[in-house]
Amino acid sequence: MSCVHYKFSSKLDYNTVTFDGLHITLSELKKQIMARERLKATDCDLQITNAQTREGILFADTLHNN
Repeated sequence: MSCVHYKFSSKLDYNTVTFDGLHITLSELKKQIMARERLKATDCDLQITNAQTREGILFADTLHNN
């Protein structure tokens, strides 16, 4: 099992999304976060950034387990 830690800018604590394998697509990550947070795709879109580098993650990127 691999995981990605995420946090909304308005919250103090991180949450975790777990997935099988060594990588997850950005679209799948967004789907899992939105399902966990009970957000609807029509309400918003998530902006994903690397917490260490503050660089934005592009739509076509695949996130690898480090």
